[in-house]
Amino acid sequence: MERKTIGGFIAALRRASGMTQKELADKLHVSDKTVSRWERDESTPDLSLIPAIAEIFGISCDELLRGERKPVSAQTEADSAADTESVISEKGEKQRRLLLRNAHLNYTNHTLASIAVASSALIGASGLNFKLRAVAGFFVGLSLLLCAAVLQAIYLNNALSAVSDELVSEEEQGNFRRRVIVTAERLYGYIAVLLGFILPLLIFAPDAYTGLSGKSFLLYGFIFALAAGILYALICRVVHHSLYTAEKFTMDERQECCYRYNYRLQRICILILAGLLCVTAVTHISSTEIWGPYSLMKGQVFEDYDSFIAYMEQDIPYNRFSDTGVETAAEPVPDSVVYYDKDGNIITEEEANRRTLEDVNGNVVCEYRANNKSVCSIRYAPGEGTVLPITVCTYDDLRKAEAKAAVRHGVFTAVYIVEVIAVSAVYIRKRKK
Repeated sequence: MERKTIGGFIAALRRASGMTQKELADKLHVSDKTVSRWERDESTPDLSLIPAIAEIFGISCDELLRGERKPVSAQTEADSAADTESVISEKGEKQRRLLLRNAHLNYTNHTLASIAVASSALIGASGLNFKLRAVAGFFVGLSLLLCAAVLQAIYLNNALSAVSDELVSEEEQGNFRRRVIVTAERLYGYIAVLLGFILPLLIFAPDAYTGLSGKSFLLYGFIFALAAGILYALICRVVHHSLYTAEKFTMDERQECCYRYNYRLQRICILILAGLLCVTAVTHISSTEIWGPYSLMKGQVFEDYDSFIAYMEQDIPYNRFSDTGVETAAEPVPDSVVYYDKDGNIITEEEANRRTLEDVNGNVVCEYRANNKSVCSIRYAPGEGTVLPITVCTYDDLRKAEAKAAVRHGVFTAVYIVEVIAVSAVYIRKRKK
């Protein structure tokens, strides 16, 4: 008499159902090699999988363990049907929850890998920027962000196809898909924010062999990241509402009521946030125009021409990098340098450095040689026969003024972030779940 085995019974049921080993393995979240070993009786299914296998083939767990369908009378079958259905239903429910949890866990783990790839984009872009390769840093970061986006698309597709209609109900499948789609949206939002953060490396870098300073990178990075996050949120909102109006979402009455309330609340919050950001932006731009670095420079004030001329004729080199006022050594001027006047005639270096100051009537009231290369601006108000007082600002004064302006930019950036966080917090607190 031929011995009945679970593996042979599974093979017969699978062939009768027209399934391949791979299709059965995908439904159970195991490998096709595992199914092959079952059918060759080299191993047996785990006990936790017995209810799921029985439900797939429409048999009882007892029949699967026996390796054959149990011949019973009609009365016996009717008497045991309720008990069998109750046991299978209970075990099947546990197995469905287990399959959904495992599928979501696998997707979450894959999402963490995508987050790691996306985060490496920021690290790589920042590292190359500080090596004076801002443009190269942007494209390296962009490549890594694209890799993270493609990986997430693959993981999302696998997760959506991992749960079949035969194992879970339509409602359970819908809830699972919504969970993984929300996770994917958040990951893509993270990618969009990182892309905005590294975008200044391409926009504001003077050339391919220059890097942005740490302060500039952080300042512009936060501003662009904030803008990218807001833009992405608006795009998601439009797409969600389009799918809702096209009846692509399956919602019960309670879910639909929550969606409509949250949609109206989103619109109110967006309008409030847009108004706050516009007011702050106008104030920011106005303050920058009125109190720019040049207007913030204090400089040195001269009340007479002699002291002004003596200061301007000092041989002080252009001090580009020092933030402490320490003068750098003057670079030697090549002997072959030729100077020209405005008409194109050759003149001497002394003539090239000669400057004049004129009063309101165009009369020359002061003449000097501009030997002091540390001076970046001269401010005065022409009057009747005089231009006194004269304010002279150096590049050190400019750097100090730029530092003050950077503080103001930082404060406004903090205000932008606080406004977004505050409005987002209000929405999260008041929305319906």
